[in-house]
Amino acid sequence: MKKTTFTYLLLFIAANFMFAGGIVTNTNQSASWIRSMARDASVDVDAVFYNPAGLTRMQDGFYFQINSQTVNQTRTITSTFPTINTDTYTGSTNVPFLPTGFIAYKKNKLAVSAGFTVIGGGGGAVFEKGLPEFEYQMSGLPAALAGLAPVGQQAGVDLSVTGYDAKVNFEGTSAYYGIQAGVSYQINDMISVGIGGRYIMANNSYAGAIKDISVVTPSGNMRADAFMTTKAIPTINGVKTQLQGNINQLTPVSQAIGALVAGGAGGFTLAQLQQAGLITAEQATQLTGVLILLGQNPQTTTVQQFGNVVNATLTTLNTNVATLTGTASALQAQAAQLGDKEVDVTQSGSGFTPIVSVDLEFMEGKLGIGLKYEHKTNMKVTTKVTKDDVGLYTDGEEVTANIPAMLSVGLRVKPIEKLRIQAGYHYYLDNGASYGRKDDAGNFVNNGESVLIGGTTTTYLAGNSYEAAVGLEFDVIKMLTLSGGFLMTASNPNAVFQSALSHTLKTKTFGFGARVNLTSRIGIDLAYSLTDYDVYTKDFGTGTGAYQESYDRTANVFAAGLTLKL
Repeated sequence: MKKTTFTYLLLFIAANFMFAGGIVTNTNQSASWIRSMARDASVDVDAVFYNPAGLTRMQDGFYFQINSQTVNQTRTITSTFPTINTDTYTGSTNVPFLPTGFIAYKKNKLAVSAGFTVIGGGGGAVFEKGLPEFEYQMSGLPAALAGLAPVGQQAGVDLSVTGYDAKVNFEGTSAYYGIQAGVSYQINDMISVGIGGRYIMANNSYAGAIKDISVVTPSGNMRADAFMTTKAIPTINGVKTQLQGNINQLTPVSQAIGALVAGGAGGFTLAQLQQAGLITAEQATQLTGVLILLGQNPQTTTVQQFGNVVNATLTTLNTNVATLTGTASALQAQAAQLGDKEVDVTQSGSGFTPIVSVDLEFMEGKLGIGLKYEHKTNMKVTTKVTKDDVGLYTDGEEVTANIPAMLSVGLRVKPIEKLRIQAGYHYYLDNGASYGRKDDAGNFVNNGESVLIGGTTTTYLAGNSYEAAVGLEFDVIKMLTLSGGFLMTASNPNAVFQSALSHTLKTKTFGFGARVNLTSRIGIDLAYSLTDYDVYTKDFGTGTGAYQESYDRTANVFAAGLTLKL
């Protein structure tokens, strides 16, 4: 088994676990967002995250909001690789509690705010059957070991292999916690501005193992390394010993025949040599037996021909011994790779995101526009290795883990007193950020940087990603507001960015829910959203060795929020 099997495991573990937003950015930060999908022009407490400048539109007072989300995501990978045991791999992500919280104080034209968010990650993924990348190389074991069967037949041992199996488990968690603060000021009735920042703390933990890689034999499953070291290699050595014995027996024969040929007797048969007194009757009997074992006719085969056959047989025997020696050595090395492997790694780091925002309001509050720009977060995470049986991680290595700059534009419209409509647009500058991907030289590169990747000059992303949303709220009665919304996201990966372990997909999300106003100062938000992902199919190879992988996901989010005005 090659090291790349476990490389795939670690690449997966290092992948981000995102739920809504850009490739590495979460935008699902409040229950109000879950039920309406568009909050970029919000003038409620969650404007702390979505539209900081809009906080100046609230009534004077102190506001507090806490939200909790329960996230369930299913990932499905299918593969057409011809020799794997299964063609469908399903993984699940379950986050029972994803918290966010916001506080704001508004007085006259000034508002100050703070918030806690999970700006990236927030969960993990578990694939009970592993992933196709694990299977590809293991699935080649039966074919790779097929050459052992004829060797086993020579020794009377069945070395046939008809299948494989393994126990694969891994668990990874990834969370980028954000603590932010800001100040907003209303310049006049039309324009408000905000400035602030977010401090991000990244914490990832990865643990994985591949154990009990086995092969299917006529007598049942057997650990692959044990099959090689306790069955295949001893059998090979036994056959090799037998062949070496044959070599030892034929070598003096070759020497004797060579002497006869050198003496001018190459044209005689063994019977003629005996009649001429050149060999004894006992020698003739022995050599005749050798000729018969080599499949030759003693009555017609000349000494020269006899020598040619013996020498050719010795060449074949020596070649076979060398081949068996190399096979045994290769099996010994491969057996070491097939042993149990474990990895236990953590990564941590931090970064800072400057945030500026502008809120514009017209028509006495019936029309508003929220603008926000989050600068790129330059961040690296430092690797700490507790256990790494395959030497793929470097303790203390710093890995780039940028969060891209983002521009959001929001529109709020109030056509009638009870109806509010919002629309939002997010544009992520992914190309200018690095997500920990490397070029062929092992250097971390930006997503849009043209470099050698897999021997081809290309970029990881073909363009930046974006999302657009629309949502509405309707006050059924004073105590009850119903809402619904739709969000679509579009990313632009090149094929080299996509794998079963880490990929980005276009999505469509539908959300709906309600706010219950218990009093003028207490509100409860309840929400649900469903995300459908567009299937991405990637081609591997060409011709007879070509195969495909397809990636798909679904996600469900249940959310609740409590808002207080003190």
